[in-house]
Amino acid sequence: MASSPCIYEVFLNFRGEDTRAIFTCHLYDALSKRKKIRTFIDDEELRRGDEISPALLNAIQGSKISVVIFSTDYASSKWCLYELVEILECKHTNGQIIIPVFYGVSPSDVRHQTGIFGVGFGKLEQQFKEKPEMVQRWRDALRETSGLAGHESTKFRHDAELVNKIVEDVLKKLEKITVSTDSSNGLVGLNSRIEQIKPFLCMDLSDTVQIVGIWGMGGIGKTTLAEAIFNQFSGEFDGKYFAKNVRRKSETEGGLEDLQKEMLSTILSEKLEVAGANIPHFTKERVRRMKVLIVLDDVNEVGQLEGLIGELDQFVPGSRIVVTTRDKGVLEKFGVEEKKIYRVNGMDFHEAFEHFCNFAFKEKHCPEDFKPDSRRVVKYADGNPLVLKVLGSSLKGKSHWGKVLHDLNRICESDIHAIYKKLKISFDELTPRVQSIFLDIACFFEGEDKDFVARILDDSESVGLDVLVDKSLITVSYNRLQMHDILQEMGRRQESEKEPGKRKRLWDPKEIRRVLKHNMGTDAIEGIFLDLSKIKGINLDPGAFTNMSNLRLLKFYVPKYEIEKLLSMSIEEQLSYSKVQLPNGLDYLPKKLRYLHWDTYPLRTLPSNFKPKNLVGLNLRFSKVEQIWEGEMACVPSSIQNFKYLSRLDFVGCKSLRSFPSNLHFVCPVTINFSYCVNLVEFPQISGKITRLYLSQSAIEEVPSSIECLTDLEKLDLRDCERLKRISTRFCKLKSLVELFLHGCLNLERFPEILEKMEHLERIKFPLLFTLSLFVISEIMVFILQFSFFKCHFTETF
Repeated sequence: MASSPCIYEVFLNFRGEDTRAIFTCHLYDALSKRKKIRTFIDDEELRRGDEISPALLNAIQGSKISVVIFSTDYASSKWCLYELVEILECKHTNGQIIIPVFYGVSPSDVRHQTGIFGVGFGKLEQQFKEKPEMVQRWRDALRETSGLAGHESTKFRHDAELVNKIVEDVLKKLEKITVSTDSSNGLVGLNSRIEQIKPFLCMDLSDTVQIVGIWGMGGIGKTTLAEAIFNQFSGEFDGKYFAKNVRRKSETEGGLEDLQKEMLSTILSEKLEVAGANIPHFTKERVRRMKVLIVLDDVNEVGQLEGLIGELDQFVPGSRIVVTTRDKGVLEKFGVEEKKIYRVNGMDFHEAFEHFCNFAFKEKHCPEDFKPDSRRVVKYADGNPLVLKVLGSSLKGKSHWGKVLHDLNRICESDIHAIYKKLKISFDELTPRVQSIFLDIACFFEGEDKDFVARILDDSESVGLDVLVDKSLITVSYNRLQMHDILQEMGRRQESEKEPGKRKRLWDPKEIRRVLKHNMGTDAIEGIFLDLSKIKGINLDPGAFTNMSNLRLLKFYVPKYEIEKLLSMSIEEQLSYSKVQLPNGLDYLPKKLRYLHWDTYPLRTLPSNFKPKNLVGLNLRFSKVEQIWEGEMACVPSSIQNFKYLSRLDFVGCKSLRSFPSNLHFVCPVTINFSYCVNLVEFPQISGKITRLYLSQSAIEEVPSSIECLTDLEKLDLRDCERLKRISTRFCKLKSLVELFLHGCLNLERFPEILEKMEHLERIKFPLLFTLSLFVISEIMVFILQFSFFKCHFTETF
């Protein structure tokens, strides 16, 4: 995966409670407003939930310089340290510059986590004592960053002087940064390609709108070139937007509607609060008054261009639009002139040889003993950077290249499809186990959470995933699995060689519908992922899965953009929405299932003979289920109550669900989600390693004393539980609790007296105080005073 476009010059990494109001805001004003340096400063909305938001991640990866402001309580924030690790990753991979600022702390204390700086880190270390590898990464990051040249506040008379010095330092470093270097982008010869495409852009013409096409085969470097252009010229425009993977994004979730909203929001630098496709005319008019640079990457249909940019005359003269595509016809149909289409050709031999060596030997030059074989590989790759990268990574560290060279001799096709066979050489070198993991990612799990996928695929130590990373077949960005489009297509082509019923993996909606409708399934099938929005209704026989004894992965899902619609539906509307019906029930589900996700499941129960001992994820969102375990109408058979591997249990939006069984014990860390179960009255009587429990908009009235059993609970979400009246004083036994959400609990009668320290508690959201009784308000005030010692973040909200 190529690095993110540089949408900012400076990213500010800081502890908000320490320095936002007294120092960082002044530094931001000096950089952004006085010196017009594109500077990113976060807001708290980007640091909510369990993961850093994509917007924050993109800002880090898309910055040339990061200013890291170490303060007294910096090291107590996991968010600051998460960001710091990512910043260092960008330094190592993309050459991002880091400027440390020691505000009220010494470099020595930061380096060794001592003094007042070390106190905060000690608290965080206790919180993450079961994740020593994460703590060590943070230590290493603090040690490395504190050793860089920076600025100490104690050496300046006042903050204004320190701010001016930092701004001066930033300006000097920005002036020295070249727009693109071969090493930072990982693509040899990039500078020469930038020079070739500059005349196409006509940057000296300010009285016209220009659209330029970048055309070439997959893996040839179109995206990297577009990013370099964006990085070089974006500072000359009022607004800018880079859309990666337009083809893929237009086919999922909100499609072009979401992309258009994202584009307008990014250009205007504001969050666009619009439901549906009705974007206000004035919003579009504001964009039309700005000189903009828009890059649309991987476009494969002319409708995508029509939907996102429309007619060119709506843009201010001087605007530039760049489109990358594998299909020249898309550009021609949209009216892009032939002379404005830049064809990206493969690398010449010398460029290709250096590029290959960068991955095979981690240096530009090739050892003498490997030169003859290296030349054969480079000649075979035919100048394609992705093929060179994958083959180089595959050969890295090997003393004998015999098998790979033998495979090269078997392939001599010259058309565009030959690239798949070239990449398949690296695939063929994998063990069968790792090949299976690669194909599961290509067909089902691209973009998903690495840890969850590892558990589903029984790769708990991530051995297989690490092999794929080492061979450049996948990358991991903020714990999400990423795969280049062409590698994903190669994997899917590998899977598509047989008849649908005889394949291991099915993802095409039409093929899945045909297999299920005509009972064509066999024991060859191991995975089925079906987007329910892309099929017409279908009635399944009770024995639809009887012949699929080896099925491991089953997911019938509604896309994200349909979720809000389902949440607003009544029970009857949800059931009528279901695309897959079982009018005569369901007799069988395979016992080898590790992942079962069936949105709008139409029955009250799962088959009574269903005994998946290795189930990792169970997700029945918006289903008809009324009871989960116990009794004749139990959804899940009692025989599988003792899950050994379950890590997710999700019944979001099951509006018929009224109770949760008691005395269930979970042996693995598990996230349980019963949000929007509007008829769930009783708090779950459960125990074991529940780490996150979501009950927002449920009908529970009390958090009972049994909650003390949840000693591993890190997050408790009770948002908008309007019937909630009481919380037991045993609540204080939740020693691992980090986040508590109570906003919208408008009928809370009392808040518990906290009898013990809860040292890990970081974030609490209360209802607006004026909605509560004076008695409850006084209890909450006592609670806040008790916890002010731990610097807990309190928010008063609806």
